Amino acid sequence: ELRMVPVGLIDRVVAEVWQHCRQSKGYEDAPYVNPLVPVDCVSAFMMARLLIERRIFDHYVSVAPEGHVYGYFFEQLGQPILSVYVDYPPRSFAALDDLSPVRDGRVLILEDDVVSGITLRLVTRALLEHQPRSLSLYLGRLKEDQVLENVCPEIEKVYLAEDHLDPRRREEYEAEFVRFFART
Repeated sequence: ELRMVPVGLIDRVVAEVWQHCRQSKGYEDAPYVNPLVPVDCVSAFMMARLLIERRIFDHYVSVAPEGHVYGYFFEQLGQPILSVYVDYPPRSFAALDDLSPVRDGRVLILEDDVVSGITLRLVTRALLEHQPRSLSLYLGRLKEDQVLENVCPEIEKVYLAEDHLDPRRREEYEAEFVRFFART
């Protein structure tokens, strides 16, 4: 329920996210791909801002295609995103950017959900070859859409909006969203 965000602004941001996903590396147009729009634009934006402001990550790795939905908000806030791709059903992994910069860094993987955990295992295995200091995971979809027991043990922490954003501050979050996107 949006109180302060004009519908036209949400529609514009959703269209920008969708276009961003289509222009990103690893775009795939197929009926089995999750919708390339965020479940909640305001929460996605506020989580990106919160995670960036905490300065606990050195690198952000988006899992294409659906992870680019959430990578959009990190990029809007000035963070470069490295891209990887996993096909569906998950069988193969491809690094779409050079992953060597993650060595000794704190990495946040951006994804929409974890169901079987196969995609995450493929991504984690590839990232570990570059010896990051730590791996964490941001999931953009709702907790009810997640099978968190399938998060691999190499992931130190999982970030979900429901666990980090205070619902009592929703109006404040919406106002910040409007301030930011009304000027872009």
